Amino acid sequence: MELRYTVIDPTKNITLLVTSPVPRDVQPRVAAELLRREKDAEQVGFAEGLAAGKPRLQMMGGEFCGNATMSMAAWLHRDLPVGEECALTLPVSGAPEPVACQITHIDGCFIGTVAMPLPERIESLSLPVYGVMQSLPVVFLPGICHVIVPADMIGRDRAEETLRGWSALLPAEAMGLLLLEEDQAAFTPLVYVKPTDSCVWERGCGSGSASIGAWLTAVRGADQCVSLRQPGGVIQVVTRVGEDGRLTSLTITGTVHLGETKRAQILL
Repeated sequence: MELRYTVIDPTKNITLLVTSPVPRDVQPRVAAELLRREKDAEQVGFAEGLAAGKPRLQMMGGEFCGNATMSMAAWLHRDLPVGEECALTLPVSGAPEPVACQITHIDGCFIGTVAMPLPERIESLSLPVYGVMQSLPVVFLPGICHVIVPADMIGRDRAEETLRGWSALLPAEAMGLLLLEEDQAAFTPLVYVKPTDSCVWERGCGSGSASIGAWLTAVRGADQCVSLRQPGGVIQVVTRVGEDGRLTSLTITGTVHLGETKRAQILL
């Protein structure tokens, strides 16, 4: 199978966007092979429906990803003149409804804003950390859940082992462990995707950023506008709450750099 894919950099969360048709049942295997070849890549998305003019993003594990969503939106509008912006909606795996995006082309890159799906729920769950049960907030987004952990609670050397253990306890196909320094508005994300059995320290995580924004909104009971530092840069999260105090809007904004388009021969 010969594939075309583009290397895209949304806040250093290097994403491979496959633009050749790939049957859904072999996408996890294709993704695993591409990740093996592209050492800097952190995830793979598949642009479906291009020939029919009905683009859709399918992530490698069926999860939802905000960074990949803005990446595909920028790729679809890669010919947008500098200084102009456009709005679109894009069906994405893990999201119950098409996702609204806005793309602005500035000199050398794109600025992308994605209206994230609202959390299905936010719960405090008792999870094992070094053999001791700890109460930790878990944000369940469609297709992925994130556990928010104080940065000094788990060492990086034990984080992957801990997250893989939690994945057996939680139903999501993808999940993250977010090491949060709340006073610094900074976090480090580790994301595990079950179908590809991949566990990656991501340099930027859109759904993780959204999860922290949603959790802060629930804790503080008010709109939030926070710029969250991650190893690859900053993602801005903006939330809005209604009169009843419930979350009504959740957006992330980041930068997207379109890189090289490549070809690959993959034997299945």
